[in-house]
Amino acid sequence: MTHKKTNSDLLSFLLFPRIPTFLRVYFSASIFSASFKLCVCACILCSFSSPLRSEPALIVGDTEQEIMKDDIEVFTRVTGLPTAHDTYDVYAPFDGRVENVMSDLFDLVGANDVLASMVSTEMAALLDSSSEENKKQTEKRWKSVYDYFEIKPDFQGIVTNIYTAPKARVNKGDRLFTVAKKVIVIGKNTEPLYSALSPGMTAELAYAKNATVKIKTKLINFIPLKDKPRFNRLWLEVDTLRDGIKIGEQFDGYLFVGRSENTLLVPRTALFDKFGRTYLIMEVETGLATETQTEILKPGLHFISPVYPAAGKTPAEIKPPAKPMEKNDGKIKKSR
Repeated sequence: MTHKKTNSDLLSFLLFPRIPTFLRVYFSASIFSASFKLCVCACILCSFSSPLRSEPALIVGDTEQEIMKDDIEVFTRVTGLPTAHDTYDVYAPFDGRVENVMSDLFDLVGANDVLASMVSTEMAALLDSSSEENKKQTEKRWKSVYDYFEIKPDFQGIVTNIYTAPKARVNKGDRLFTVAKKVIVIGKNTEPLYSALSPGMTAELAYAKNATVKIKTKLINFIPLKDKPRFNRLWLEVDTLRDGIKIGEQFDGYLFVGRSENTLLVPRTALFDKFGRTYLIMEVETGLATETQTEILKPGLHFISPVYPAAGKTPAEIKPPAKPMEKNDGKIKKSR
């Protein structure tokens, strides 16, 4: 038969759960008074049933402000490193020797540009056996038989690797150059960003060691950084390739996020988030009303900022907007 605990031995059970029942009854009767039992039991039960601490409530401020109508333009500073994509290799077409290398590392080359010139093994031997004075005559004499072969790229791109050098002996199939058809800058924004990103946004970047080397890029992907709110990993594809895009070296600049003209503006600290939505305490014009309901006709042009408790949200640091390196035409509109 199961023993049913009474109010008189509840305290002894809570304090001494592993002591045999007859001993708990003894301690309960001889040591603790009834009032003491009630106080301790109440404390123990309250400790188990106390609710979780709630967030501090926002307080409505006592200063009314007017919603402004003005333009807003958002840029954010970015930094990143160019990386080579869609690369292909250029190989030696036969056994021979590379006579000259015409291209430098990170040059922009097209399908008609000459990367290097080669001669056959036989032609290289003839040239080596001739003196400097007779070399040109030898080249002219044997031109119909042994001519210089021009090494050209298949597609336009940036030379990212050179594996040969003048007078280097090569075999057919040896890799001579690597060319990248596409360059993507992988970077991040370096200041907090409060607007949403979207693919297609444009950024202008400059080489950190030479500001005259500028590139225009387009945002193709982004991922928020873990544990760093308002910061993102960015993938920016270079629109137009040019000389001097040094793979793996730092480029800095600005990402154009958006522009809106003659739009309604309030301080960011006047907004607060709740239930996954953003709210503003603002004036409204009312119409019909009953004891329980009121008709809302339209919003007004005044608002009241909430007062944040000391332990809650703090006002955002106010900074002047980042300035772009060149004035944007403002065709991209910021979504609202």
